[in-house]
Amino acid sequence: MGGRREIEMIVKGGHLLTMNAREPEYPDGAVAIDATRIIAAGSRTEIEARFVARNYLDATGCVMMPGLVDAYAHAGHGMIRGLFHPESAWPSHLYWTATTPGWWQADAELAALERLYAGVTTGQSVIGATPARADDTIYSDVTAKAYAEAGLRFVLGIGPPDPIFPHLPEPFTANRLVNGELQPHRFTAEDAVERSVEVIQRWHGAAEGRITAALAVPYLLGRHVLHKRIPNRVPHSSDAPIMLAHAEAMTALAREHRVAIHTHMFAGGIDFARKHFGQSKLDDILSACRIVIAHANGLPETDVEALARHRESIGIATVAFTHENLWYGFAPIPAFRGRGIPVAITTDGAAPYTSHDLWREPARTAWNQWQGAGTQSVLPPETLLGMVTIEAARVLGLADEIGSIEAGKKADLLVVNLTAPHFGGIHDLAQSLVLYANSSDVRDVVVDGQCLMRDRVPLRVNPAFIVNRARREAEAAMQRADLSPYRRPGGWNAPTDWPKPSVQPRP
Repeated sequence: MGGRREIEMIVKGGHLLTMNAREPEYPDGAVAIDATRIIAAGSRTEIEARFVARNYLDATGCVMMPGLVDAYAHAGHGMIRGLFHPESAWPSHLYWTATTPGWWQADAELAALERLYAGVTTGQSVIGATPARADDTIYSDVTAKAYAEAGLRFVLGIGPPDPIFPHLPEPFTANRLVNGELQPHRFTAEDAVERSVEVIQRWHGAAEGRITAALAVPYLLGRHVLHKRIPNRVPHSSDAPIMLAHAEAMTALAREHRVAIHTHMFAGGIDFARKHFGQSKLDDILSACRIVIAHANGLPETDVEALARHRESIGIATVAFTHENLWYGFAPIPAFRGRGIPVAITTDGAAPYTSHDLWREPARTAWNQWQGAGTQSVLPPETLLGMVTIEAARVLGLADEIGSIEAGKKADLLVVNLTAPHFGGIHDLAQSLVLYANSSDVRDVVVDGQCLMRDRVPLRVNPAFIVNRARREAEAAMQRADLSPYRRPGGWNAPTDWPKPSVQPRP
């Protein structure tokens, strides 16, 4: 071997995009991997002079880059795709009334497979909608297990309802599987906290560290915007003591268990907290632990400044396209980034009209922000790619381990095939990836040094089995609940005078 060190794997021959600002690219690059980590990255000539591998992955004609990081999504949504009412949104009440552990397992397997195909090596999902299904640990358990078995990296979001605007009818009730039948079971917010802690203790750091947990608090500072379709009230001053106590309890819990908080925020929350909690209390909350803020649409300059004071503990998980966030204004992405707050582009997947294909979102984010700014000079393609790799890793607090290809980090990387006709003539590689790449271009996926997909063939999971089981479970759940109002009436080209569902969702 001529003095060369023997290692497990070398990925070589493609255009290497490291997402490391010091050494961003190598037109003819290579990555040296041993055990679970990258031990060197650079030119192919340099790497082959230093190492010999037991396994080689030839990336000629492709791009080698870090695995994608999706910092915000929801478990369960993939099983109700296509069920969307123009006035009542999707039937998220199904989660609480007609689903079994097998249903949640099937959803997790389906989502993990979709993310694998898209090259999303790290994905976050809240177990359900808002709030999470935290009345029992089983739904989190089967979800985390599915991701662990698929070999992906996963951030599991679990937490209790909010005390003000809880999103669930009270008393809280969920149907659980007992002796083969779904039976109603009442639970409290305190029960949900206890179950959330059990899940965090069981799964945070599991699967050789690939599974981590986050405390999913729907609205840490309250929801202060009105929903256009579904009536809701916004907090008033008399709610402030309860809201403050809740925020302090949740940040203390996250700090105790050394996990991040995942929450939603639109305009009004920070201003309310400043007025009714006091600036000192607001600062304590925002600096108590890592806080991942989903959406952040419509936040004014004063809110951006308030978050920038705590840029070391704050991350933004923006969504370019979702069912309602643009009602509240654009997310001020350039303002966040200009003040040092990391921003991730995310899918919010897989709601009834979105997916886990993170490749779709950078271009949508670009057009979203270009329209808001009135210029295409904001968010160049390299920045957009960073927002689904290294910057997304910073949002989740994982940038020391993932998000870029450099020595010492976990070996999570992709080989992206550039031969598809939709790339055309590649004159600007970063722009071509942002505007034209999609999940079908991902050829190979490596996580923790293990090849999970090679030549578009998953190596750990059976796609046909997963899809078939998911469809059986989805149909079985629909038999347990009347979801006919959520189906388009009639057939092809039918009119859209939809019937109104008997069960109204909460915003």
